[in-house]
Amino acid sequence: MYFRPLFLTTLALWTMTAQPALSNNIAETLQSQPLNGDEIPLNPHVKVGKLPNGFQYFILRNAEPKERVLLYLANKVGSIQETDKQQGLAHFLEHMNFNGTTHFPKNALVDYLQKSGIRFGADLNAYTGFEETVYQLPLPTQDPELLKQGMLIMRDWADGALLEDEEIDQERGVILEEKRQRGGLSHRMQEKTFPLLTNHSRYAYRMPIGTEEVLKNFKYSEIRKFHKDWYRPELQALIVVGDIDPAKIEQEIIAQFSTLKNPKNAPKSKKYNIPLSGKNQFLAFTDEEVTQTSFQILYKQQAKKTERLADYKTSLAKSLFIQLTNTRLGEQTREAKTPFLAASLSNGALLANLETNGIQIMPKPDSLQSSIRAVYATLKQIKEYGFTNTELERIKADYRTMLQQGLKEYDKTPSKAFMDEILAHYLKNEPAPSFEFLQPVLLKAVNEITLQDLMAYQGDFQATSNRDMILVHPQASKEVPQEETINAWLSEALQQPVAPYNEEVAETALLSSLPQPGTIVSESKDEKVGTETLVLSNGAKVILKPTTLKNNEIQITSFSPGGYSLYPSADYQSAVNATSIVVNSGLGPFSSLQLSRYLNGKNASASPFINEIGEGIKAYGSKEDLKTTFELIYGYFTATRLDKSFNEANLEKSKIALKNRHLQANAVFTDSIATLLYGNDPRKTGPTVAKIDQIDLARSLEIFQDRFADASDFTFVIVGNIDREQLDPLLTQYLATLPSTGRKEKFADNGVYPSEKAIIASIHKGHEDKSTVAMAYLSAYPDYSEYNNLLMDALSSCLTIKLTERLREKEGGIYSISVSPSLAKNPRKRFSMNISFTTSPELVEKLTNATLEEIDLIVKNGPSQEDLDKYIAEKVLSSDQQLEHNEFWLSYLLSSSVDGLEPARIFKEKELIKAIKKEEIQTLAKKYLNKEHFFQFVLYPEK
Repeated sequence: MYFRPLFLTTLALWTMTAQPALSNNIAETLQSQPLNGDEIPLNPHVKVGKLPNGFQYFILRNAEPKERVLLYLANKVGSIQETDKQQGLAHFLEHMNFNGTTHFPKNALVDYLQKSGIRFGADLNAYTGFEETVYQLPLPTQDPELLKQGMLIMRDWADGALLEDEEIDQERGVILEEKRQRGGLSHRMQEKTFPLLTNHSRYAYRMPIGTEEVLKNFKYSEIRKFHKDWYRPELQALIVVGDIDPAKIEQEIIAQFSTLKNPKNAPKSKKYNIPLSGKNQFLAFTDEEVTQTSFQILYKQQAKKTERLADYKTSLAKSLFIQLTNTRLGEQTREAKTPFLAASLSNGALLANLETNGIQIMPKPDSLQSSIRAVYATLKQIKEYGFTNTELERIKADYRTMLQQGLKEYDKTPSKAFMDEILAHYLKNEPAPSFEFLQPVLLKAVNEITLQDLMAYQGDFQATSNRDMILVHPQASKEVPQEETINAWLSEALQQPVAPYNEEVAETALLSSLPQPGTIVSESKDEKVGTETLVLSNGAKVILKPTTLKNNEIQITSFSPGGYSLYPSADYQSAVNATSIVVNSGLGPFSSLQLSRYLNGKNASASPFINEIGEGIKAYGSKEDLKTTFELIYGYFTATRLDKSFNEANLEKSKIALKNRHLQANAVFTDSIATLLYGNDPRKTGPTVAKIDQIDLARSLEIFQDRFADASDFTFVIVGNIDREQLDPLLTQYLATLPSTGRKEKFADNGVYPSEKAIIASIHKGHEDKSTVAMAYLSAYPDYSEYNNLLMDALSSCLTIKLTERLREKEGGIYSISVSPSLAKNPRKRFSMNISFTTSPELVEKLTNATLEEIDLIVKNGPSQEDLDKYIAEKVLSSDQQLEHNEFWLSYLLSSSVDGLEPARIFKEKELIKAIKKEEIQTLAKKYLNKEHFFQFVLYPEK
């Protein structure tokens, strides 16, 4: 459970708001409503209804994923409705709906759903915002009884919270720990800046998490009053999207929710706006953990809603203006002389009735004035000379490609995407048309946008009123300019002379020439898995898995053993950074900037990687652009280059970012743990400026070229809507002709592993009143096998359940806990069980002892059968779903090939899961949850 925070950096995306009101008649859909030519219709496949009590519902049948459904209960109530004595109770009430309802007392609701395979937190969840509270429940649809119970749960959430005294008091500690967990630099910054951003309106004093004073001391009657006043049907809607029968769902909704009643004399649901004062405001913020200077200018204005079809063109034009401006600003960061590390424009919703147009600048040390001057030179250049037609046509081509691809994959849209649209439609009155309707509207809009249309928005980023400036700086800053000084800098920057934009002309082809095609020398089929394995004339192996899981998607991955483990410590930094250095340099005749322009309008990409034990390339392409995808793969084997200037500028940025890393408590904590575990070994310890200085750019290129010098030991896996007639010529031309030397390589074991002896250590850094506990069992893992790994996964799940019950529900000392196994086969079989949580410093000893007690109970008695059954239910439920994703097959087939495992074993996975016995888990727990290999690290505040 969580609340939605406000992100201070607004998004450079257009917002779509407003929609015609829904009918008052039950089950009346918008298909029957007359529409004017410029109105935006709701997706006609959505069944819309409104009960006599005001409760609304939206139902959409969608079979992606199949045999699954999402149920959301949306309440138009959030923290903004709270009185002073109720601050935090909207969010608190959300928690209480999981702690006892009419038909599911105590923790029966979570318990029942876990037994059905629904994970608490990951699947079953809720959130509270300023203006809404939303409950989320995903369910399988094969079991009619479970679906019926799901409807009953939604009905209970609508008005059935029991709100028992004991449960309320128990939850106080949990929510206080959630508040503590959210504490940190970003929270402290929000506390200072949020009142300014919201003009000291009601929003500034209604953060959903609430105040500590209220959370500790509110009377039971206050939360019960809030529940009675605001959880009422006229402010609620049920949204159901998934593989269901809409008619049956509608009947169930009418039966369950028609009896809800609105309370008499309920408070009116008031719309709160943020007034525009016309003033300009300034805030300088510093903190002991701030590592870099940043400067933000936000121009607030009334939000422009998308209400008519013509509004799409308006919002799209502004989005293109921002993207093109950001591209020019980004180009400048390629040069070492540029005074800023990053700069961008943005536009996005703030809260209530406002949106912001923002300028964000991250200057290099002591370069704020020159950074402002450089950014405003770009803005003035655009104002005086505009954009070029080439720039506009490039971004239009990208947008058209996105629209075309989106329409081709529309019938594969996951239910979550539809759910988000309908939810925003109900809560925010945003339009939610079908993409079939919207795509030609947007295509027409982008085709009609002119250079003159874009220029209408340059003034949005140079307003003279309703401007907020926020300067964030390290405490050690030599000189902090005041508002008057920055105003003078801005005025001066606006007066500077500028020259027209000059775009360099690039080559038109990525590859200048190609060798004669190779051949496919052998083919074999696996009928069980539906794959074909090809061997090419240069020795490379290709595994093909045709699917129709996407209509126009082909994914590629590959692997060759070796990686940066083969290089000595002196080359380590050059090796581990080789991929980013080569990618930053571009390909063939193109710099990285020119390469991105070459790929404009093409749905193709390729990303090489080098890790500890191997190297490879991951790639993607639509059918139309698959040739380009293979060109990129071929290029990374044969046409790499080095852009020394751009990489030197990037390394300088990295050093600046690392300079003050020691100021951040979490960074000190993780770095200290690495040092305690691995000594000063450079392969495992944290990043430093000294390590950046060890990078030799030329050596990085040599290492990359060495890793991709021989394709004979590469395995390529290609998954998607494959057409062999199209694919085979690409395989023979681009993969079969890759360089081949026939070398046989393996990764190296450099022997960098944690201490064999247990370590208990405390690290003191920062002043936030919280502690982070990191516990782990680390050891060799001679029992590595897929089945034992499954048992370890089951063990971590059972531990999570028990530790959550003990530390959260019983002790009230944490908000959440992470328990995760890490199991490695290469370069050496290794095991770790990692446990971490955040709590009060005063509770560390009590909670760590409680954790060890629960672990000892599992070692002594094994997990409970009930907890194991919950794990089995969840794994069985997710087992079939993974087969419906190309990404799963891509990684699964590659790992199967590299490890020499039979791919058809996946079809026996559910039987293996169902056969797991608690005694098997206990055996591994006894062996590996061993006190001799126990490590514990605690971060305490310095005070």
